[in-house]
Amino acid sequence: MDDLFNPDHFRHSILMTVRFADLDALAHVNHAAYLTYMEQARMSYAKDVWGWDGDMKNLSIIVARVAVDYKAPLFLSEQVRVWTRCSRLGTKSFDLAYLVQREGKTGPDSIVATGITGMVAYDYATNKTIAFPTDWRKRTLAYEPALS
Repeated sequence: MDDLFNPDHFRHSILMTVRFADLDALAHVNHAAYLTYMEQARMSYAKDVWGWDGDMKNLSIIVARVAVDYKAPLFLSEQVRVWTRCSRLGTKSFDLAYLVQREGKTGPDSIVATGITGMVAYDYATNKTIAFPTDWRKRTLAYEPALS
């Protein structure tokens, strides 16, 4: 498995249950629902790692790029654990990597999807990129030993 998605590098996770609304006509999770899972994981990471207070006015990031590799289908009521880590930290931009894992399973076969979002620190008032907040940088580096 690519080192970017090495499970040993992931520390943060959230547990979710597949909802009926996540399914497509073939009764498995639609590809777009994985983006929602990653979004929810990203918000949880922001709260838990960066100390974000949940106020949208204080979340100065924007998604610039998304890539997802689908490995296996998910079905109604299955539980999935979405693992999140910061895999790259630049001056204004950073990447978050995700492992979507069928809960209760281990090993490479348990991974149902991997993804990455290219993120940019952004000031919505001026519509311009900004430096990644210093406090968040410190917290990220302290939390993510694989970045060192």
